[in-house]
Amino acid sequence: MKNSKLGVLMVGLNGATANTTVAGCYLIRKKLAPAYGLMTNEPLFAKHQLVKLDQLVFGGWDFANRDAARVADQQGVIPPALLNKVTGDLKKLKPMPGVTTAHDVDLFRRQKHAHKTNSLGKKLELLIANIERFKKTHRLDKTVVVFTGSPLKQFKPGSLHQNIKSFKQALARNHADITSGMLYALAAIETGSPFIDFTTNTTLEVKALVDYAKSKKVPLAGKDGKTGQTMIKTALAQLLKIKNLKLTGWYSTNLLGNPDGQILSLPEYGQNKFKDKLGVLQPILKYSDFDHSVDIKYYGPRGDNKEAWDNIDFLGWLGQPMTMKINWLGRDSILAAPLIIDLVRLMENAQRKGRGGLQTHLAFFFKNPLGAKPQGLFKEYQILEKLYA
Repeated sequence: MKNSKLGVLMVGLNGATANTTVAGCYLIRKKLAPAYGLMTNEPLFAKHQLVKLDQLVFGGWDFANRDAARVADQQGVIPPALLNKVTGDLKKLKPMPGVTTAHDVDLFRRQKHAHKTNSLGKKLELLIANIERFKKTHRLDKTVVVFTGSPLKQFKPGSLHQNIKSFKQALARNHADITSGMLYALAAIETGSPFIDFTTNTTLEVKALVDYAKSKKVPLAGKDGKTGQTMIKTALAQLLKIKNLKLTGWYSTNLLGNPDGQILSLPEYGQNKFKDKLGVLQPILKYSDFDHSVDIKYYGPRGDNKEAWDNIDFLGWLGQPMTMKINWLGRDSILAAPLIIDLVRLMENAQRKGRGGLQTHLAFFFKNPLGAKPQGLFKEYQILEKLYA
């Protein structure tokens, strides 16, 4: 991957996470900002010839038909003094129309900047054509697709999701249990593009897609990027386990004012997020007799600046109770951006090495790593370290 370019197509291109990732990459390329948080810049990965940041070509889909400069200015995640230095680059970046199904947020299903067809098969064809056209326009050999869009309504995989034949038959019948996330994933697989699900969606829990990707040697990774509070939680849980301190209760709350916070406050869209956040402790601690509560509240004034509180109750020597309190002030998109670039680089590398299907060695990056159980931040890093050492 020394000289060729890599396309990075992001679902939800005009969302804060994707926009901050792209703008940040432009700033780092021009040496206008440091690359803090980018793990793949560390010596561990040096000998693997990972794709360089100046080899990445960005594009993607969104329902808001605005250029990336205008979006970045409105979101206010990156300070204007920095943002002004890459405005020219961002103005050139506009999204392709997205696709929706009944599982998408109602607001998005009414957007004008979306492919106008009710046929799931036609939507899939359009996404495949989008990817191939992007490759041709930018003279690319490869693309990676990253889902950073909004959460979808929860669904339970059924018989139609068990193999690719039944899945494609259901798709041809416009079956209600096929989500937009699945269409993007299948379009990625059909075009040989590694697919990353950075969201809470159950897209890559579909056996048909996972098996199909493995057969075509297309890497998959997900789900739900581990950015802030849960990253700290998995590190502290492993500490409690190592020190043989008995957890009795863990209460977590989140305040955020971006669109994700607004959508996740709705039960039909937030269920998977709660499940992912609640599911990380028991696999690490190896017991479940403790209280664990997670709360997410939308609070508009916060914008992308998230505040998270944790109250951790545990027992020490002689069973004496103690409490640890953490107040986490993070910025959702700033935390997520380097993880996405890391994942893009590592997924391209996995494909070069012939690794198809779920990339379980990337569990470090996800709250609910598919194909693996949460093992704690340090153990998951050791798995990554062993593979790349």
